[in-house]
Amino acid sequence: MKVTVRDVIGRATVLAGGSGLAREVASPQVAVPELSSTASWKDLAAAVVHVAPAQSAYLRSLPASERVRVVGMLFKRKPACIVVTCSTVSKELLSAAGSAHIPVVKTGNLSGVAKLLIQKLTPKISVHGVLVEVFGLGTLITGESAIGKSEAALDLVLRGHKLAADDLVILRRSDGRITGRATELGVDLLEIRGLGIINVRALYGESAVTPECAVGLVVELEEWTKGHHYSLLGLRERRRRLLGINLPCLKLPVKPGRNMATLIEVAARNQILKNKGVYTARELNRTLKGRMAP
Repeated sequence: MKVTVRDVIGRATVLAGGSGLAREVASPQVAVPELSSTASWKDLAAAVVHVAPAQSAYLRSLPASERVRVVGMLFKRKPACIVVTCSTVSKELLSAAGSAHIPVVKTGNLSGVAKLLIQKLTPKISVHGVLVEVFGLGTLITGESAIGKSEAALDLVLRGHKLAADDLVILRRSDGRITGRATELGVDLLEIRGLGIINVRALYGESAVTPECAVGLVVELEEWTKGHHYSLLGLRERRRRLLGINLPCLKLPVKPGRNMATLIEVAARNQILKNKGVYTARELNRTLKGRMAP
């Protein structure tokens, strides 16, 4: 779906070039070029360009003819729009914006514009599961309906971890990582069979929830199957591909007597160690091979 300037500027005030609000925005990042060096003017086409206060001051310090030249070169790159956060804006910038039909907007909330860009333009999918931040590691718990995902998440919250999303998790890819959050209607909510919908923030406070977190581990819950071979050493590293990124993935069989919250905690701690280069199973395997060698 086409994303336009109107979609991403929020409540920003349009100073000039209002006829270009339907221009398409193609980049999820706010570009911040140095006006004194055209070498920094890369990938500005169809991008939201921020003219920072320092750059605006530099522009005003130039002779009028030079200001016209610099502004003209900037608009030749065909940005989607120009965002300013300073109190005084060059009249040459406003004049060129009107002629080029490229909006110049003013805002005191640049981070809000950046957030809208990410929301509108980064790739996203929805996944059935629960997302909990365990020891700072975003852990996506998946599995069949009624397998016990939400109950495990509630147990994790009671242990001091943070709920990010339940039932439907919105995953986005940005800057080479995947972040997850709840749907707008599902924020802070957890569905427990027999209890219904509970508000985790209201019950356990601010520290029990997080608006979003980076996903670093996928835990797949499945029914214990008699006779099925489950990994005992954990030498094989499984991955699950989401939005083009391979995430560490672990299958945990569910069986009466197995405390899933404890196992997920251990899985998260173990993954944190792996991220630091510590692979317990591999080290044990290497030690055993060394002792068995002639």
